[in-house]
Parts: sequence; structure tokens; C-alpha cells
Amino acid sequence: MNPPSPGLPPPRVAPNARHAFGGIWRLTVRPFLTPGHGLVLAGTLSLFALVSVSSVHDGRADQYFQDSNGNGLLGIYLKLLVPIVAFVFGAGAIRDDLKPGSVDYVFTRPVRRPVFIVFRYLAHMACTQADFVLALGVLIGAGRFRHIPDLLSAVPMLFLAQALLIAAFSAFGMLCGILTSRYMILGFLYAGAVEVGIGHIPTQLSRLSMTRQVWRMLQPLMAERVPVAPLAGQNPGVLMTVGLLLAFSAVMLAATVATFALRELAGAPGREA
Repeated sequence: MNPPSPGLPPPRVAPNARHAFGGIWRLTVRPFLTPGHGLVLAGTLSLFALVSVSSVHDGRADQYFQDSNGNGLLGIYLKLLVPIVAFVFGAGAIRDDLKPGSVDYVFTRPVRRPVFIVFRYLAHMACTQADFVLALGVLIGAGRFRHIPDLLSAVPMLFLAQALLIAAFSAFGMLCGILTSRYMILGFLYAGAVEVGIGHIPTQLSRLSMTRQVWRMLQPLMAERVPVAPLAGQNPGVLMTVGLLLAFSAVMLAATVATFALRELAGAPGREA
């Protein structure tokens, strides 16, 4: 094929979804494979292991799962640690994409904005899930070290609960990150109004709380191991909870796509001659 004549624009490159996802995946996974990330992750997991082992006594399933006051190591992990970290990671990832250098690179590639956001979310969530698999392993290891009975049979449900929370709060974090650089303010407002406020109202409005939905899904599992007071309201079941959190994730992601598609992005300033 003859090269294009001088003065004519180069031929348009047709978008290729597989190539686009491969490029976005490489951009996403690279920071997770750096020595710095590995050191931070190792230090965080070591601290988490120390706190987990020291907060639970031998054979005390109530301290591990849930005591009469609704407290426990598992509740702190799923209702506090996982949502916060997933939110911050998701918001931080999209803020990195809004930096001038990143904008210049990303949008000279043949990929549409909505496709970029969806692929970015999927790649980022996969990397975040991998980090949290290690954290869940530490949590289970601490329970085994403290001789918590019948723990391994609970692993599949705990993994499902963790995966759903990561999917939901990563998408929510990306939405808040695309809206403002002060995304933590939006996160605190949501946590205070929905997760802490509405989520504890014994009505149908409590379904707006994602962490409470997941915690309600785990109630039958915990009732088999410790005497816990049932939460008010009907248990929606596993399939209903999975559908609800995936729908929440999809709505947050769709809002992120719509906001990103309309946003004016400024690249890096041109260099002076």
C-alpha cells in the first residue's frame, strides 16, 4: 500500500475493543506491580494481621463474627474497611486519569470516552479485588490462628460479600472522583446520610444502605455460628442482594460515564518554542 500523499491527514484508525482493553489493563495494573505498592500492601496486611489476632481471643466466635451488641472483627472489616478503601482507590484512579499528562495520552488513542470508563472500571476493580483477596486471607488466617470453629465453610460467602462491596464502592468512588477533587467530602456525606442514618432506620429505606444489605445477607451464616439478634425486616436473600449491589454499581458507573463524556478536559500546556 502506498503511503498517504504529503499534506493529507493520516487514515483513521478503527477502534478495537480488545486492543483498547489491553492498553487500559496495562496502564491500570502497572502501579499495582510496583515495589512501592508491594511494600505498602505488605505493611498494611501485617498491621491488619496484628490487629485481627489481638482483637479476638481463642475460640471466641462472637468476637470474630458478631457479639450481642452487633460488633465484631468481621463487621469492622466489611462495613468499614472494605467500603472506605474501595471508595478511595476508585476515586483516586479516576483522578489520575484527569491529570493533564494522562488526558493527553488517553485521548490521542482510538477509544471512546464511555468505553474507556467502563474498561478502566473493570481493570481497576480486578486489581483491587486481587489486593483484597490477600486481606481476606489474612482475616481467615487470623480466625484459624484463634481457633474460630467452622470458619472455612464461611469463606465463599465472605468472598462474595467482599466482592460486591468492592464493585459497588469502586463505582461510587469513581463517580465522586469525576465530580470533584474533594471526593472525600461526598463520601462522608453519603456515609453519614445513607450508611449511618437511613441504613439504621427499620423501614424499607434501609435498603439504600449497601453495607447493610450485605450484612443482612450474611445473617444466616452468622446465626449458625453465634447467637445474633436478627436484623429488622425481611432477609432479601443472596440473589436479591447480588442484584441490588450490581444494579447500584451499574447506576454509579453509568453516571460516571455520562459525566465524563460531557466534561471538558484540559491537556498539558504546550511547550514554549
